[in-house]
Amino acid sequence: MSDDDFVLEQDFDVAPSVLRAFLCDLNNYVSLHPLIESIETLAPSDALPRAKRYRVVDRVPLGPFKLRTAYTAALDPVGDNEVHGYAWQFPAIQLQTIYAFAATSFGTHLVERVRVRAPRLLRRFVVEQASRAHAETLSKMRILLEGAPEAQET
Repeated sequence: MSDDDFVLEQDFDVAPSVLRAFLCDLNNYVSLHPLIESIETLAPSDALPRAKRYRVVDRVPLGPFKLRTAYTAALDPVGDNEVHGYAWQFPAIQLQTIYAFAATSFGTHLVERVRVRAPRLLRRFVVEQASRAHAETLSKMRILLEGAPEAQET
């Protein structure tokens, strides 16, 4: 089992409270995340009592095919300026995300740190797919939250 990390940053012309509220509900990501096909809300767990849990179905590109895969995810609002995300997927793939954000003179600066744990043979593929999908999601999230005309096209 191996770990790898990536970091993404995005500036938003919205208040931190607006960004936090959006980040805390995975249902908001369906039209933004390029891999997500559907999301179903699950019951809370004792392990993460504050977190909202979900069953997520992705369609992952694999050459000319799309592999349909399901996994469990959770979003935990650990503080006013931080949200933790988790994803657990077969075979032994785990993503842990820390969204940290701060107010700026123009709105909010978001730093997303993602740790990927995956079997060695899958790690590169998982990191590449996750980093591309997360970057696209943040970009679309900014457009949507800022109310730009492009948001109507997604």
